Amino acid sequence: MPGTPHTLYVNFDGAVLRRGCGNDSRHDCSTLADLFDGYIGPFVGTEARRVAIIESVRKDLREIGVRTTWRRPPDDPGYTMVLYGDIGAQDFAGIAPYIDCGNLWANDTCFAGAFQGSNTGATIILQEAAHTWGLEHVNSPFDNLHPFVEAPTPFFQDQCNKIVANTDLVETAGVCNLVHEMFCETGYQNSFQELLYLFGPAQPDIVAPALKLTSPVDGSYHVLPVELSLYGDVTDDLEPQFYAVEIQQDGQTIFSDEAIRVDLRLTNPPPGTYDLLVTVRDEGGNAGSDRVRFTILPEGSEDPDSTTGDSDGTGDTGDTGETGGLSEQQGCDLGITAGGPAWLVVLALGRRRRRALAVRHTALASPPAPR
Repeated sequence: MPGTPHTLYVNFDGAVLRRGCGNDSRHDCSTLADLFDGYIGPFVGTEARRVAIIESVRKDLREIGVRTTWRRPPDDPGYTMVLYGDIGAQDFAGIAPYIDCGNLWANDTCFAGAFQGSNTGATIILQEAAHTWGLEHVNSPFDNLHPFVEAPTPFFQDQCNKIVANTDLVETAGVCNLVHEMFCETGYQNSFQELLYLFGPAQPDIVAPALKLTSPVDGSYHVLPVELSLYGDVTDDLEPQFYAVEIQQDGQTIFSDEAIRVDLRLTNPPPGTYDLLVTVRDEGGNAGSDRVRFTILPEGSEDPDSTTGDSDGTGDTGDTGETGGLSEQQGCDLGITAGGPAWLVVLALGRRRRRALAVRHTALASPPAPR
């Protein structure tokens, strides 16, 4: 139904393609399976590169009701999948199985080559997905539906552009004119207005992320010198995101930054008992949290986790009776205070600015004839 929000799943992990089941994204089905010998290899780029590509895709869809994720969505209500990876030796950068006028079939599979450039990669992803939503090639270098990448940062233009049949820019009357003619004369297409018609405006993110801290072990003891991992996975319906990460001890914020997960290294934290409340807040303002408790003992102390038997309460256990990590001399300085020992170090990927790439003339394939 027009105006229904949709999900775009960018699959960087590759897939064994199934034949005989159409182009159902939910089951890795594709009528083009033989073109790839039944297999798409994973994208070998770094996690940072994957995030940059996803962010570039989202930027072009920021006003449209299409949500982009790298985690496979639930089967219901369905999603479009772009397999972004090793497509083998091909003479095209991306391909869709057909042009689905009016997006009548909500679960389609299409393909994009594993380009490292985030802008180029995003353009190919969006063009192939848009073909399965009923959009055709147009003769406008700044539109995502131009048949080859010419402008460094194309987008979905809110104007009527001439429909073309191929990379030679041969003009054609178009195929999906029932939709095209809602906004333009015959033979022209307004990419932005058609997407807005199909999927409606962007929808707010109302689902809170779930954070699960897995390290260090809750209730554990550690003797100095020590290096600990403070690690937590975030599960969310929109991954990846840059979450605002905040760590509190006794109601005081000792760390704040942005990252796609909680991944920090604690090197020789001050002795004391820690009760860390870690909160992640997504870009829509929804928050999830978890906490972990552990104790840091002075050098030379006996580690209760590595001994057996009951303590008689005598002798030096190394417990100072103080809360660790908050003194001026030994506190955390990253993201909070300048100066002092940096015993807490960020390891997770942080936000980077999207950089414009040089112009690349990468031909994009015309899809096969519509079904």
